[in-house]
Amino acid sequence: MTIEHPAWWDPHSDQPFKLSRQQKPRITSANLIELLRTGLSTTVLLPAIAWCYATQKRYSKLPAIKEFAGLGISPEHGNHNAIVELVAELGVERLLIRVPTWQVEQLDPYLRFAELFQHHQILINILQDRQHVVEPERWLNATSRIIDSFSSLTNEFQLGNAINRSKWGCQNTQDYLNLLDCNAELKRQYPQIQVAGSSVIDFEPLSTLRTLFNFHQYQLDACSALLYVNRRGSPYAKQFGCFDLEKKIRILAALVSLSNRCDHRLWITEVNWPLLNTKPYTPNSGHPRSTVDEDTQAQYLTEYFEIARQTGLVERVYWWQLINPGYGLVDHRGDDLRKMPSFYAFKGLLNPTQF
Repeated sequence: MTIEHPAWWDPHSDQPFKLSRQQKPRITSANLIELLRTGLSTTVLLPAIAWCYATQKRYSKLPAIKEFAGLGISPEHGNHNAIVELVAELGVERLLIRVPTWQVEQLDPYLRFAELFQHHQILINILQDRQHVVEPERWLNATSRIIDSFSSLTNEFQLGNAINRSKWGCQNTQDYLNLLDCNAELKRQYPQIQVAGSSVIDFEPLSTLRTLFNFHQYQLDACSALLYVNRRGSPYAKQFGCFDLEKKIRILAALVSLSNRCDHRLWITEVNWPLLNTKPYTPNSGHPRSTVDEDTQAQYLTEYFEIARQTGLVERVYWWQLINPGYGLVDHRGDDLRKMPSFYAFKGLLNPTQF
């Protein structure tokens, strides 16, 4: 299915194009004030964060694998009947579907696609852009319409995506907090919904802290994290010489446990590894130093889900996404869909007795 997007959207990697140097936000007083607020919050909370990290209480029972492992799917890649068959073959029950606010006048393709999976547990990820960030009333209208349209299919919604990357529309964390404040009344209007937020991409705990501890008006049911290890390293690899995946999760869980804006639930709603020689589909440069081969991707996928589940601190993890030759489980570039090694790794994860 072809869905028309704005010129700034890359339909191959499913994200906004990288901003040019001229387009990137300049240092402003608003950005400096936001940095100061984040620094003060960190200074005040650091002893409590350290204590929570050291004394964490994990789930008494690990979540069942089919409750834990989720998968992103899109109406824009592959035949819809084929996607239904692939989802059934995997046996995955949790699905994530992105719905952009800039498509609020064209929701029918997304709704028809979601209806194919009405017996699954669907999380709708509502995407922002700059226009909706600078016009909060427009954001409120779009999110309300999306929630109203999909409320018969699901009660789970994620507000925002990669909010710490300016190409997604927010020039600082305050921009995102303003959007969440607009949605503060959503729970009153739709009392049945579960709202996830924070939506920080990569391991940037200061941005996460700012979204979880503040004196704004919103309240989240879960913290959503787009927790990439890095673009090519193993889940066991250490960022900054210290933080492997388990430690990153423990830090995020400590932040969630302290939050006054979020219930104590952590969802990882996006992770993948970009694949070698797949430009323009890979979401990064495509250079060998920042991509992996297909077998390595499958290995890292399995390790990531196993590590995250064994921490006892994460409620669920979603792989993004099913069909995309640059980072997904299935390559759709040829005449036939080609299931890559990561497809079978994910299938084995969900159905361990069959392998």
